[in-house]
Amino acid sequence: MRAYNLLKLVDRYGRDLTLIKYSPAGPYDPATGSATTTTENFIFTGYMYDVQEGVLTSDIRRGTRKCVIPPTNLGTIPDDGDQISGSGDVVSIKSVATMYSGATVVCYICEVSE
Repeated sequence: MRAYNLLKLVDRYGRDLTLIKYSPAGPYDPATGSATTTTENFIFTGYMYDVQEGVLTSDIRRGTRKCVIPPTNLGTIPDDGDQISGSGDVVSIKSVATMYSGATVVCYICEVSE
């Protein structure tokens, strides 16, 4: 689907969602087996849609969807492992594809799952 069409879907059917971005806040602690992380929330208008039936990929699981995120006023770039909340649930970003028009970022398409 063309990026222009995806942005039109965001304009018409988009909902307010929150990108929850995780960042390391300290060094790895061998005693606990983890590092301290901080979260930062970014509110945006995005469009969630189900993975189409009939599309052959190697990893379609229950709850797999895609989310279109326009870069306008987002304030960050989504990464694998970040989460998106809204519409009554929280999903994790599994992969991010960046759509360009020339050198300009048009939108991010995130594969998400519950």
